[in-house]
Amino acid sequence: MKRKSAFSYYGTPLSNPMTQWSGVSVDRKMVAVSLWRDGFRGPGGRMVYEKSDTSDWADGGAKRLFFLHLQHAVDHCEGLVRVVMVVRDPSNPSRTIDCYPARNVIMRVVALDTKRCTFRLEQVDSEALKSAA
Repeated sequence: MKRKSAFSYYGTPLSNPMTQWSGVSVDRKMVAVSLWRDGFRGPGGRMVYEKSDTSDWADGGAKRLFFLHLQHAVDHCEGLVRVVMVVRDPSNPSRTIDCYPARNVIMRVVALDTKRCTFRLEQVDSEALKSAA
């Protein structure tokens, strides 16, 4: 699936799918982020995605926007983000070979440092969220 289609699934359009890693819905009530599939740790239902060092990320507009979107999720969406799963090419780890909306994976921002560009996301029980809504 193309990145643009994966983000469109969540209603979080990208203005530039080639350089954008995150999006916010038009009504500002949902944030979606793209995350490398091999970066998740822990069992399904209790997965964690953490970056304590993002110096290997290109330092530009996409990175700044990604952290602005995480901050928006904290400030306006109870810290919840939807995930666009990105699959690496095993022969070239910086190249994407697939991406798709991870429909049953909802993460909560539990730690965020926008100055140091670090974060920790923890999976939330999507069934519990549905029953609370």
